[in-house]
Amino acid sequence: MQFQVILGSLLGDARIFGGPFDRRMRIGHQVARASYVWWKYDRLGALASEAPAERDGRLSFTTIAHPLFDDLSTLSRNRLVELIAPLGLAVWMTDVGRLELRADAFLPAQRRFALSAS
Repeated sequence: MQFQVILGSLLGDARIFGGPFDRRMRIGHQVARASYVWWKYDRLGALASEAPAERDGRLSFTTIAHPLFDDLSTLSRNRLVELIAPLGLAVWMTDVGRLELRADAFLPAQRRFALSAS
């Protein structure tokens, strides 16, 4: 699940930064989308660094440095799209404003799989 949140975020608003062996991902959205930022933060678990913080009307956080971000930084956008699954697609579309992830819109079984942190 974390991988799909990462892929969808990278296809949306997130960016990888840093040099080799120190690459991280930054996720940020307008403060009005705070619950969405916290949702991503919770899903990324141990990959997330410090809790989201507000700055200039945006709520954002970064991940820890991880080899996964070194690998992903070399992939083209087309390759990222090839790796995406339904959750990643939902994150991507939510990032670009095409839909909104809302827990109450899922059936109980879907909610467990798509929206739970475990």
